[in-house]
Amino acid sequence: MAYRRIASLFLLFLCASLAVAQIRPSRVRVSQGVMEGMLIEKTSPTYPPLASQARIEGVVVLNVTISKTGDVSQIQLVSGHPMLAPAAIEAVKKWKYRPYLLNGEAVEVETQVQVNFTLSNKPPSENDAANDAAGDKTSIAQSAGTAATPRLAIPQRVRVSSGVAQGLLIKRVNPPYPPDAREQHIQGAVILNATIDKQGNVYKVELVSGHPALAPSAIEAVKQWKYRPYLLNGEPVEVETQVQVNFVLARG
Repeated sequence: MAYRRIASLFLLFLCASLAVAQIRPSRVRVSQGVMEGMLIEKTSPTYPPLASQARIEGVVVLNVTISKTGDVSQIQLVSGHPMLAPAAIEAVKKWKYRPYLLNGEAVEVETQVQVNFTLSNKPPSENDAANDAAGDKTSIAQSAGTAATPRLAIPQRVRVSSGVAQGLLIKRVNPPYPPDAREQHIQGAVILNATIDKQGNVYKVELVSGHPALAPSAIEAVKQWKYRPYLLNGEPVEVETQVQVNFVLARG
């Protein structure tokens, strides 16, 4: 009888583990703007000489799959001039991202990348034609960090999801369990709005919800957290995000 009970409990545990594994997706779709902030290495494409000679400009849009290690594993062309697309694809294959974390686990990411090919606005002369053939009068701007012409204004602060912010977290301080809350067996989640500066420091924390006996400890801990700077078009910006701190008593 005892053996059957142990076997049944083991099967229940195994089924629960499998269910949790099935719930966690192995691949997620992430916006272009979020992945720009995860980009750590970018290769600029070479402007195709024939496209330069023909004064061909435009945008190449690609669907990109990024592996759990942050490498570009698959690229599909969405739109773009046939003379520009191959150069964009070859360059994006070499890009490198920080791993995207979901609930602390690295997952594959699908996103969209936009590569802009822009020639100098100066009217071509006979001498310019020769220079254009060598690519000397071209400037290439990508949406993933290199400034385009004209340069777009970068916001001073952006709102990002808790999942994105979690992927940037490099130092986490766990809050001490308040003695009064422990004695009263108070448990629960404390939800906070956190503002992170350009250096990745938390400088403002506001309570959204949570038990009054738990909130102060959560706030003091989160103030000590440290993040990697969030980059937008290659520039660090302030971030607003939501943080959840869980207080769970050990079963005794």
